[in-house]
Parts: sequence; structure tokens; C-alpha cells
Amino acid sequence: MYKVNDLIVYGNEGVCRIEAIEVMNVTAVANDRLYYVLKPLYRNGTVYTPVDTKVFMRPVISAHDAQEIIEQIPTIETDILYSSANLLSEHYDKAMERHDCKYLIQVIKTVYLKNQIAATKNKKVSETDRRYMKKAEEMLYGEFAVVLEMQKNEVKAYVKEKVTEIELSLIK
Repeated sequence: MYKVNDLIVYGNEGVCRIEAIEVMNVTAVANDRLYYVLKPLYRNGTVYTPVDTKVFMRPVISAHDAQEIIEQIPTIETDILYSSANLLSEHYDKAMERHDCKYLIQVIKTVYLKNQIAATKNKKVSETDRRYMKKAEEMLYGEFAVVLEMQKNEVKAYVKEKVTEIELSLIK
């Protein structure tokens, strides 16, 4: 069980702080069931969820783990490039449901590659690709921002800079 003030990744909400753990005083809810009161870090609102919920929850990664993942980005493979929108959505959903930073990076890198290929043909990637890339970036950059103690809007540039440094060091 998590504690008050713990930072967790909660389902599709992204990073949340546990504000309280309490019994809900609502007649429709069993009086003895404990709930987490979650405050999403990157949107307004509050989330109430049972402590024993089936919704995915995990602690945020450590700053050390985030740095290690960033160092691995050049070696994370892009994924299969589906042409069917349904297969693509299903594939991206499976990657997103893992709530694993490496899979989020894989989605981002795959769409980035597809973007580059499309640009050479004066085309754009599909709306499905754009939507999942945005979602993956939101989740990944939100978690990295918290653990690396930076603003969320600074993370993308920071990651690009680190990856460029790594790639340049491999050339030497």
C-alpha cells in the first residue's frame, strides 16, 4: 500500500500525488473500503480510487533509472509500422497499457521515424500516430519531469540533448 505524498503513475492519468488515504463517506459506497485521494500533477482535479483497484498503479521511477533509460534511447528499436489504423491502435494500446518508459519511448521513436519517412514524400503521419505519440510523450515527459526535477516542457529538449551527446560519443 502506498503512503500519503507518494508519487505514483496511475492508469492513463500519469503522475499523481497521493493526497490522502481515507474511507469515503458516501452512502452508495461500502463504509469500510479505503480510497486513495489522488492529485494529478499535470491537470486540475482529484481522482478517488479504491486502494484495491484493478487500475494500473506503480511508483514513479527513480532519477537514476530515468537517466539510464535516456542513455538507452539510441538502442531502443522502433516498432513494426502497421498500415491498418485498427492494427495500429491495438498495437499502440498494448504498448501504452504496459506503463513502461521504454515502451513509451518505442512509440515515440516509431512515430518520429514514420514522420521522417512521410516528410520525404511530402506527406504526414496518420491522426492515430499523432494521437499516440502525444499520449506517450505526455506520460513519459511527465514522469521524467518529476524525477529529474525539471519542468515538463523542458524534458523533450533535455532528452534530445542527452541522446545527441550519446550518439556523438559513439562516433568518436
